[in-house]
Amino acid sequence: MDNPAFIGDNAEHGKDTQFPLGVVLLDVEETNVKSIVSRAVECMVAVDHVPYDKKKFVINSLLADCAHINEREIQINRSEKETNDDHETAVPEHARKAGINKIFSAHNIRKGKSEDHDTYNSDSGGGRKSSEGSEATAVLVGAVDFLKSPTIAFVRLAEGVVMDNLVDVPIPVRFLFILLGPYQEEKQFQGVGESISTLMADKKFHEVAYRAQNRKDLISAVNACLFSTKTHEDRNNKTVDMKERGINGAVSLDIEPNILVNRAGLKKEVRDPLKRVGKPFHGLIQDLKIRMPLYLSDLKDGISAQVLASTIFIFFASLSPAITFGGMYADKTNQQIGVGETLLVTSINGVLLALLGCQPLNIIGATGPLMVFDLALYQFAESFEMEFLPLRVWIGVWMVVLGIIISLFELVTVVKHLSRFTEEIFSTLVCLIFIYGACEKMVAIFKAHPLRDEYRYEDENRTEIVSGIIVNGVLVNGTNADGVVVKSYVLPQPNTALLSLIMMFGTFFIAFRLKFFRNSKYLGRTVRRAFGDFGVPIAIASMVLMDYLIEDTYTDKLTMPSGLQPSKPELRGWFINPFGLQVDIPVWAIFACAPASLLLLTLVFIETNICHIIMSKPERNLKKGSGFHWDLFLTCILNLISGVMGAPFMTAAVVRCVTHAASLTIVDPNNPAKAIGAHEQRLSAFAVSVMVGLAILLSDVLNLIPNAVLYGVFMYMGISAITSIQFFQRCILFFVPVKHHPKDMPFVTDVSTKKMHLFTIVQLSMIAVLWVVKQSPASLCFPFILMILVPIRMFLLPYIWTANELFALDGGAPPKTDDEPDFYEVSHNIGSFREPPAASEITPPTTQNSVQRN
Repeated sequence: MDNPAFIGDNAEHGKDTQFPLGVVLLDVEETNVKSIVSRAVECMVAVDHVPYDKKKFVINSLLADCAHINEREIQINRSEKETNDDHETAVPEHARKAGINKIFSAHNIRKGKSEDHDTYNSDSGGGRKSSEGSEATAVLVGAVDFLKSPTIAFVRLAEGVVMDNLVDVPIPVRFLFILLGPYQEEKQFQGVGESISTLMADKKFHEVAYRAQNRKDLISAVNACLFSTKTHEDRNNKTVDMKERGINGAVSLDIEPNILVNRAGLKKEVRDPLKRVGKPFHGLIQDLKIRMPLYLSDLKDGISAQVLASTIFIFFASLSPAITFGGMYADKTNQQIGVGETLLVTSINGVLLALLGCQPLNIIGATGPLMVFDLALYQFAESFEMEFLPLRVWIGVWMVVLGIIISLFELVTVVKHLSRFTEEIFSTLVCLIFIYGACEKMVAIFKAHPLRDEYRYEDENRTEIVSGIIVNGVLVNGTNADGVVVKSYVLPQPNTALLSLIMMFGTFFIAFRLKFFRNSKYLGRTVRRAFGDFGVPIAIASMVLMDYLIEDTYTDKLTMPSGLQPSKPELRGWFINPFGLQVDIPVWAIFACAPASLLLLTLVFIETNICHIIMSKPERNLKKGSGFHWDLFLTCILNLISGVMGAPFMTAAVVRCVTHAASLTIVDPNNPAKAIGAHEQRLSAFAVSVMVGLAILLSDVLNLIPNAVLYGVFMYMGISAITSIQFFQRCILFFVPVKHHPKDMPFVTDVSTKKMHLFTIVQLSMIAVLWVVKQSPASLCFPFILMILVPIRMFLLPYIWTANELFALDGGAPPKTDDEPDFYEVSHNIGSFREPPAASEITPPTTQNSVQRN
């Protein structure tokens, strides 16, 4: 197991903590006291043990000249101790004014990782000498007026470092304790320093300090030492009592994933957003009560160079899919919904979510699952000869009604039953739809522009056209050899199909290879990430440039009216009449939209909450809470706006949300793999949404994009996402010999091969059922089949697989890798809300490799 560089209080720990141990840093590589203290304090800020605005002050104060109050020499066999006189020194005046009253320093010398019993002696000159291999422990203690309870940071260096300003002997320091607490207890801090020295003098604790892998190991060792200390003399009991009086403070420092702390460090609130309380609208109200007081902070925190860079990046990351989905909608709905509507309403909804949402890091937009529903609804409306757009308005109205019911009864909490089993089936279906749709459109291009030895102007009956006008490859007022006037249509063009094929696969391969380039060994890390993150815009720009330079070959391009007008102004305006555009909508259809809205809400519910699940993961260290309840209700309102304006239904787009959060992450400067927080603000999402809306004015530029390029983007979205799904990896194992199966995958090591393949076959069967439903006239009902997957997973699968087998297949974390995960990989790693199975449920391994490989 790798030693974690930073373990906050949200790490696993015992409930019987008798010591205010907060931040734990193991095997720190820094070699000077300034870097070490700075890193420790930054981590204390990250877990809100130190207010953000006090960080610089605390660092500077701890680095001030310290007095050594507890210089103690200890034998390895603890048979002899020599204690020097203790003394203290007041801190500089600038520190006292800011709130630190006393700073002390203590050190404890002990032979590290050695079996011999050399003694550490003091010479007559006050200097010290020790046997080779000795290492010291330094203690920094500070009394402050802005803390209500004490907190201790423990630092273990990777190697001992000589620090003359901490200890007055040439002994390398291996361990540091940093104690901060309220100044009312400053007289007791010397006792804490002595207690820490006592801990390090304890042989068992000392050995644990060297070997500890996590915070839990240290807490257990501290508790064991304190328990034995209680049997000692009264002097030691006094020290223990002082530490026990800090228990309440220590407990209040525990940071759970859903704690909210304001920037001033004045208030904390522990809350599980997915725990049902039973009060009407409780979750929604709590979301607002927690987030809205931080509104000013959300604005101030947006003033940052990193936020500006993120805004530019996310603009391109949001514009590309908006154009792509808009183009696909226009093609599939006969221009009733197009690129203009998609861009404008994406902007309006994005602005509202940025200003009113409880999780403004989410980016809203059109997504694949919602597009599938919309296209199924379009086919349904066409088959019943009803108007498509007014139906969508009523679906939006019913969505708001259902959103109110969900908020009333706190039904968002059922997301806890959403697991990898359902999410993988859902995601795989969407990926297959993307890939199939791209190939289907390319086949249509080959049918419209077939490959021929000779291209003549012919009508649909292959009769030669003898006269007419051709504009951009479109015949106007043509007459064939029989004298019949031919209607306007696109003539078959030479090389059109081949060039479209090249552009589709060119777009896909450029974006796909740049995705892998981010983890290559070329150029610097920042440059590689930039190429990988901007892969899709780079691919689109490259293919558009190629098409622009090839002037002699016709390609079908995006069609978007100039200016601010709908895609089909002769049919519709910017606001849709819910009672019908040209024909009155039947009354029964209004009520029939209620179950349809439930199906749509199922998709919105899944996608929105997947975003919140990923955002709420402890490793992201977000401080301002989540918005499971309020954001879902707000999304229902935004989809009513989408229906009224005749735009695609929208929800939080998982990949775009993950990309946005990643671009705003604040990393540990000494360990880029560790996130210590993020710029949680509203300005970047607001600015991105405004710029996406302004892109509607670039219709002349957007009309240069060939449709084949958009098909390439869809293929990239499908293949990139499906290769990141664990289900796809298990499908590959069907064709891999057992001896070559990976040894670091829980679903391989903890489950027999037969049961692993059976689980994959069950998922394949569910995907096949969903595909058949999607391709049938009942395609509108495919979300209903999706809902059925949850009870199947909860009640039927446990009859076949044991609890620990299901956890390995359905809830285990992915193995660690040196490669930086792609945003598609992160978006499909939701894991499971279910806890690991209890010990009584775990089946003992049958072989050394955990399971019998059948």
